[in-house]
Amino acid sequence: MRAQQRLCPGCSRWKAVRKFARHHTCSDCRPPAQQHEAKDDPSAAASTPAPAAPSPPAPLFPSHAGSHARLPLVQRAAAVVLEKQGLPRGEIAQQAGTSLPTVRRWVRRYEVTGDVKDAPRSGRPRSTDEATDTALAFVSHVEPFATPRNLKRKLQLDVSVDTIDRRLKEAGLPGRVARHVFQLTADHKRQRLSFAHGYERWTEAEWRRVLFADIKTFTGQGSHGQVWVRRPVGEAGNEQYSVAHKPHPVAVPAWGCFSAHGPGYMAMFDGSLDAAGLRDIFRDYLLPTVKEHFGEGAEWWLLHDNDPGRHKSLALRTFMHNHYIRPLEFPPYSPDLNPIENLWADMDKRMASKPAVSKEELEKQVAEVWAETTQEYCSKLALSMPKRIAQVIERNGAYTDY
Repeated sequence: MRAQQRLCPGCSRWKAVRKFARHHTCSDCRPPAQQHEAKDDPSAAASTPAPAAPSPPAPLFPSHAGSHARLPLVQRAAAVVLEKQGLPRGEIAQQAGTSLPTVRRWVRRYEVTGDVKDAPRSGRPRSTDEATDTALAFVSHVEPFATPRNLKRKLQLDVSVDTIDRRLKEAGLPGRVARHVFQLTADHKRQRLSFAHGYERWTEAEWRRVLFADIKTFTGQGSHGQVWVRRPVGEAGNEQYSVAHKPHPVAVPAWGCFSAHGPGYMAMFDGSLDAAGLRDIFRDYLLPTVKEHFGEGAEWWLLHDNDPGRHKSLALRTFMHNHYIRPLEFPPYSPDLNPIENLWADMDKRMASKPAVSKEELEKQVAEVWAETTQEYCSKLALSMPKRIAQVIERNGAYTDY
């Protein structure tokens, strides 16, 4: 009966208890000297305590027991290698993190096929051949704005639009929403390159002493994208299944700034902002932020756009000169080189699910979302400047991925 037997770790077989004689392995697995000693002197075997069994080595892989997935390729190969080294299959199973039947299966598979990879499976044949896939990728490279439906019509393909979309993804051409950007002229690219070369040697410590500022208009319209709805057929005009659109949503213009030390002070105002209004904002919001972030009398710089109507005015330039505000020479049409644009986009995303119905509600929401901005996020944006500058130089003044 199984109660009178033990599993021998040496040969991985069940043996009668008497074959162990207080040894870790059965008599068939022990060296000849130990076998003769036990036969010649039974009393010695009974009186001498058995040596402590060596602890098994740590498994090479975590256990795969209970998983419904196929055994990973590296564990199959390990089982075959350990088998070739002469290890008992019980130890192989423990080392490979699997079961004895699985070890036997893959060892047998290797002996028959010389490989441990999965056998090829039958499946639905591809509806396009290599020539068609190449043609799709080539035309899409030449005409990047061509849709899968246009490509199907252009190449006269007898496949679905979804199939064309999958082939383009396989070719590394997934569909994306195109950015709306200003087309840079040669002079714009030259100015961007000049800015990049001027600051390419700046260290992170210097970028930590830059204050990034800009103006943003927030609206209370919430999400601006498509809204999906489940509705019965013929109910497209039913208000129950429609999204209300306000022709003139509430809006709040705001000026804000941040540095690697976190968000600064934000000013919300009414109407348009002229040079005198911006000067007052610099006095009441920018200078207190500088004192709080960098300390009294510390060296720092300002990065903001170069709007000639405001930033180039005599009143503002005089104020900046008198208060030792040193702006960086920022190139035009370069929102990707001012990280505060990323902060504005992040705020829009956080506010999209909470549309405001009144100006007071929107102002409160903007202030709350601004206050929730973390110092870690601001530091990440500020310290991305070296990478942005490197991309401008690499792309010869063209837009970056930021």
